[in-house]
Amino acid sequence: MMGTSALMVLAICGSMLYQSYRQTSLAAVDNAKNVTLVAQRAISRNFEILSLALDSLAYRYQHPISSHALPTAERYLYLFGNAATLKHVSVMAVLDAHGKVLASSLRQSGQAMANYADRAYFTVHRDAPDAGLYVSRPISARLGRDLKVIVLSKRLNRADGSFDGVVVMALDLTYFRDLFEGLALGTDGIISLYSEDGIAYMRIPYQESVIGADLSASANYQRVKTILKDNEGSFFSYSRNDSIKRLYTFRRVPQSPLLVFVGHAESAIFKDWYDSLYAVMLALCAFVFISATLLSSIRQEFRKRVAAEMQLKEMTRTDGLTGLLNRRALDQALEATWEHSQRNASIRFSLLFVDVDYFKFYNDTYGHKLGDEVLQEVARIIRENLPRSTDCAARYGGEEFVVLLTETPEEGAMVVAQRLCDAVRARGIVHATSSLGTLTVSIGVADFSAAQHRRIEDVLQAADEALYRAKRAGRNRAQCASQNTSEDA
Repeated sequence: MMGTSALMVLAICGSMLYQSYRQTSLAAVDNAKNVTLVAQRAISRNFEILSLALDSLAYRYQHPISSHALPTAERYLYLFGNAATLKHVSVMAVLDAHGKVLASSLRQSGQAMANYADRAYFTVHRDAPDAGLYVSRPISARLGRDLKVIVLSKRLNRADGSFDGVVVMALDLTYFRDLFEGLALGTDGIISLYSEDGIAYMRIPYQESVIGADLSASANYQRVKTILKDNEGSFFSYSRNDSIKRLYTFRRVPQSPLLVFVGHAESAIFKDWYDSLYAVMLALCAFVFISATLLSSIRQEFRKRVAAEMQLKEMTRTDGLTGLLNRRALDQALEATWEHSQRNASIRFSLLFVDVDYFKFYNDTYGHKLGDEVLQEVARIIRENLPRSTDCAARYGGEEFVVLLTETPEEGAMVVAQRLCDAVRARGIVHATSSLGTLTVSIGVADFSAAQHRRIEDVLQAADEALYRAKRAGRNRAQCASQNTSEDA
């Protein structure tokens, strides 16, 4: 009674602690998802604004307000007048079909025209008309900023749809830094921005060396790739930078190659839970210490009883001579396999009906004692040659055995059956009254077919019929139920 009470207390406390742990973990995931959602929506909304600004620049460049050339200052205001309102945008420009700068929000009078025909933000639009808004990797633009920039670009089309250049803008990465630093991350928490191919765009706490680094080979990124198709996900893992275990939650930014990552330190997530755990454990230790002495003798007695029951149960399932399953245990295994196959149409299984050739003659010649030893040897051979632990073998009666092969079609079952035939023959057990000179077995093979078998007994009967066909064909062989022979015609 004391032991039961102790176990109940431990079980209740353990269940409560587990449920508390699970709820804490789920709450942490929900919180991290909310943080990534806030960051994702902010980035997505800003990208929409920047995309519209590029569309406006493209429209204004391709649709001047006058058929006459405007003075430089007026043309600059017409094209880039709203650029100053776009926070964190370092420069906006128009490139022609050859990559040459036609207009720039930073271009000074008399400044030499640059050419960017070899840049990815140019070539991607030149080669793909439907590329949409392109977001480059972090680059150093030498614009007098402390941080790197990313370039956003869109395609310009002529009236006939052909390529006419691109409009571009450089977005200072301080945008992401300012956005992320405003989010509550907790102790040792991090938030990062990566591209789908593993390039780091930003990390808070900020580390300049991380910006632009390729982390695609890291274990965490490889793990993300496996679940990236879901657009969001979460997992616990250790950081490669500081070896802190965190809950990482990520979310894809729509219409961009970017992923927002939030990492909450496991120690911070479960701090209150661990405090509760220690308090509960302290109380339990006192209870367990008092109960341990009383439970010791009861536990040992219980173990003896369980061992005896297990031994008795095993004896009721095992054939006393061969050590294989007995007929009752076989019937239970066959029934369970049949019910499983009825619930799942894709389930395949096969039965082998094994019979020792000329066993009656062996008994008559060598006596029942040696006959029993032969049956034990055949059972041992069957056990040694079953390919998987899920397969089972039983003594069906007399010198007959049945082998159940789960998840095995007829072709695989024939391989196992032939292996058994060969193994028995290879033992070289002398059988003078057999036409083969040594002890052999014949095997009938049948696999389950929903179209042909309505009961498990139908599969058994098919294997039995195949066995007798094997015997008529000369014994020491395996015969499958689906194989028609001239003797059957």
